[in-house]
Amino acid sequence: MTDSTRPECVPVLASISAYLDGELPGTECVRIEAHCVGCESCATLVEGLRATLGLCRGVASLPLPAPVRERAQASVQKLLDDALGSPKVRG
Repeated sequence: MTDSTRPECVPVLASISAYLDGELPGTECVRIEAHCVGCESCATLVEGLRATLGLCRGVASLPLPAPVRERAQASVQKLLDDALGSPKVRG
């Protein structure tokens, strides 16, 4: 809790993740939304996190470029080879 966080903000802050993930019952969502109407600090935080999650979800849906995917696969294969003690022969 920061110096500017009011005591009534604490339950909202503790529930923000579940709220944004749609895991709270409707009554809890209404409580958080009503709190945010009167609390600019919490409203700003909720909107910022919502925007960040949207960006992350959008990026996650894009395919990896082939060179990045190939390097990642090669790295994983090397880790597996090292762990198993039998490097794969490449031709």
